[in-house]
Amino acid sequence: MKTKVYININGVKKNTQSLVTEAQKYGISVAGITKGCCGNEAFAQALLEAGVDFLADSRIENLEKLQHIPVEKMLLRSPKLSEIEKVISYTQYSLNSDLQVIRSLSEVAVRKNVKHSIILMIDIGDLREGIWYENLNEIYHIVDTIIHLDGIYLAGVGTNVTCFGGIMPTEENYKLLIKIADNIRQRFNITLPIISGGNSSSIQMLYEGRIPKGINHLRVNQSIYTGIEIGQGQQIPNWENRIVTLEAEIIEIQVKPSTPQGTIAKMNAFGEIKNFKDKGMRKRAIIALGRQDMNIEGLKPVDSTITVEGASSDHLIVDITDSNANYSVGQLINFNVTTYASIITAMASPFIEKISK
Repeated sequence: MKTKVYININGVKKNTQSLVTEAQKYGISVAGITKGCCGNEAFAQALLEAGVDFLADSRIENLEKLQHIPVEKMLLRSPKLSEIEKVISYTQYSLNSDLQVIRSLSEVAVRKNVKHSIILMIDIGDLREGIWYENLNEIYHIVDTIIHLDGIYLAGVGTNVTCFGGIMPTEENYKLLIKIADNIRQRFNITLPIISGGNSSSIQMLYEGRIPKGINHLRVNQSIYTGIEIGQGQQIPNWENRIVTLEAEIIEIQVKPSTPQGTIAKMNAFGEIKNFKDKGMRKRAIIALGRQDMNIEGLKPVDSTITVEGASSDHLIVDITDSNANYSVGQLINFNVTTYASIITAMASPFIEKISK
């Protein structure tokens, strides 16, 4: 029996509707992101029914799968030069910071007789993609180049926070982006309609009404799956937090010591130094699931008396000693998948079946 991941579509819709309703109060549009579920169509439809304005993804392959859905698509990661043809064919927007890539987008857009919209990314401190915000001459040079390219429209500027450096959005760093946008508008006499302020780490600011006027676009993904805002790690009120669940099969049950016996290596197969607490003899189950399948750190057994002891590449070891359930080989154990890293790796795994419910 194949390991299965279940997506709670009603929960996805509930969380997204709450987000969209709040964003609309402040004139903020929302890009619903499909990358965490690898372009799952039921997930994408739930986002649209909840009112998002765009479907967005960092993989062009996922957007290609969703091309039949009549809504504008946005590529979240700067296009590879090797995929420019597909970017122009399957998206209307892309986030960019490299002039060579932008020139290539222009060339293909002209050849295909379409207009492709660019959001120019500005780095306001998180040190992922984008032009460093203090390099104004470089920003102005790229803007000047873009607005003179055929087939390309400079739709706005954007930023990313929290994903790499862990920098939270604040009124102060958002105002840096807004000021840059205002300067571009004045200097080049263009409208620049979009200022895209980031991701799930902005949700707390949104609900508290603290996002500065001028930020009018958000790209939200992680919190839709977890119901948790990034940064403080708090549950978002009235959001569903059990969006993704997993079931996997027991392949062995044995009573064994709780500490390994023999000479302990300096590190295990994954370069880790493990410490084991001696809890005596314990009843342990091995589940047909491992690190090659997904990141296992976010697996929380639905049966709260079960503890996850760890995993190798192909085996998940759980302690079932304290459970009142009479587990047997061949039976399924159910888990809530609680972290974004676990969700995206499970969704990307070819060894795990994905089911929308």
